Amino acid sequence: MRTHGYSAAELSGFYAVLDRAVREAAERDLNITVPVMVRRLFNAAAAGERDGDKLMRAIFDDKETAGQAEAA
Repeated sequence: MRTHGYSAAELSGFYAVLDRAVREAAERDLNITVPVMVRRLFNAAAAGERDGDKLMRAIFDDKETAGQAEAA
């Protein structure tokens, strides 16, 4: 997972998305750790994604959390 080479603006945007994701996970009572969220976010960023909503989907649209989201 590449976490370097991003501009200050990109990192600021990533931080905002991560903050939003942490709050949403708590509100939805999802069992997803911050390191997992960070890994998914940076995997999507490495693939070129910068849109906040799409980064959120990359964090939450995963087999690990799909069943939990449906159960809630």
